[in-house]
Amino acid sequence: MDRKKQQTTTAVLARSAVDRQFRQHLLTDPRAALKAAFALVLPNDYNVRFIERDAHLDALVVLPDFKGEPETGELDDHALEAVNGGSAAGWGNDSSWAPDDSSWSPSS
Repeated sequence: MDRKKQQTTTAVLARSAVDRQFRQHLLTDPRAALKAAFALVLPNDYNVRFIERDAHLDALVVLPDFKGEPETGELDDHALEAVNGGSAAGWGNDSSWAPDDSSWSPSS
C-alpha cells in the first residue's frame, strides 16, 4: 500500500474509533462517508465494506477468494492437497498468525 493510502486508511480507522456518527455512516454508506469526511471519491468499480467485530468475537477473518471449480464444486490440486493430509497456510499446528497473546489457543 502506498504512503498516501496508508495515511488515509489510518485516518479513517482513527476517526471511526472515536466518532460514532462517522462510524455508522461507514457501515451504512461507505462511499458517502469517505467523501463527506475526507473528500475521497472512490472509483465506481471499487467496492468497499466496513464491518464491526462483535464484542464476543476474538478474531474476525476474511476468507480468501474461492478458487474451486464453480460448475462442479471440485477443488484444484493445491486445495485438494491441503484438505487431504496437507496443510493450509496459517492453519494446523502453525499458530504464527494468532494474536500476540500467550493465553490464545486454536482450540479455545
